[in-house]
Amino acid sequence: MQRDGKKIKDITKGIKKVIEHRKDIAAVYLFGSYGTEYQNEHSDIDLGIIFLPEAKINLGKELELDVDISMALEADNVDVINLNRSPIQLRYQAIAEGKLIYEVDYIATSNFIEGTINFYLDYAHHLKEFYLERTKALKEAYGIG
Repeated sequence: MQRDGKKIKDITKGIKKVIEHRKDIAAVYLFGSYGTEYQNEHSDIDLGIIFLPEAKINLGKELELDVDISMALEADNVDVINLNRSPIQLRYQAIAEGKLIYEVDYIATSNFIEGTINFYLDYAHHLKEFYLERTKALKEAYGIG
C-alpha cells in the first residue's frame, strides 16, 4: 500500500537515515491506517517512537525529530509520537496493531512492550467500565437509545 509513492520500505529507509546516528531511540512503530487496507488520501504517517529509558527527551527534541523525519520523507503528513509519554491506550494500540519498522535495542523494546501490555491488561477492565458508564450517561442525558 502506498500514498504519494511512499511505500513502507521507503518510509523505513527515510527513518533509518534520520535515527541511525542517534543514541536515544530503541525502536520505531508504524501504526494507524497508513499501509493498511484502511489507508486513504487523508491518512497520515503515524510513527510511535520508543526512547531508551535513560534518554532525556524534552518537547524541543521531539519536535526536532518530527521535523527531521518529515524532511527525510519529504512529507508533511507525519505524526511522530513519543510512546514513552503517551496514554496507555495509544501505547498499546501502537504495539498491538502497528508494525515494528526499526529496532536498535531489543531489550529496551521488549521491556517497554512487556510493561505496556501488563499495565494495559490491569487497566483495560476499568477503562471498559468507564466507557460503558459514560455511554449510559450520554444516552440518558440526550435521550438517545
